[in-house]
Amino acid sequence: MRSIELVLDPAAERAVRAAWDALVAADLPSLGRHTAATNAPHVTLAAGQALPVPVGIDAPVPTTVRPAGLLLFPAGPGRHVLGIGVVVDRALAAFHEAVHRVAPGGVDTSLPGRWAPHLTLARHPRDVDLPRMLEVLAAVPLPEELSVAGVRHWDGETKTVTAVG
Repeated sequence: MRSIELVLDPAAERAVRAAWDALVAADLPSLGRHTAATNAPHVTLAAGQALPVPVGIDAPVPTTVRPAGLLLFPAGPGRHVLGIGVVVDRALAAFHEAVHRVAPGGVDTSLPGRWAPHLTLARHPRDVDLPRMLEVLAAVPLPEELSVAGVRHWDGETKTVTAVG
């Protein structure tokens, strides 16, 4: 799988990592346990098997994203993906559509009109862990805005990241 992602500036990344770390400290599932060098808080704009590195995106990269409420996505019996939703404002919607114009082939759930942008906190936590996870996360509020540092293309097969200019 490949993806095109908004990445956060250092301060915003630290804020999301603080949520990851709080979950780890409570012995709960968290992306903070994933130690690969390419693991960084991000908002996926497009995901697909053969997504090219986008060139010529005709919309400006949003400078900030605004966290919304927590989201749950189904991930099998008794499991979910837990994330922080991101508000889709005009700038983000325009950029998302522009990415898909130059990098077609995204999976249905990443396409304009079907997309639920988010910052993933944990993949596949057990449903029974969710109440405790919510309690822990309530003690680690995020800023009202998170600054965006840029865009990257991630290739899951080669485990490589390419900065998108």
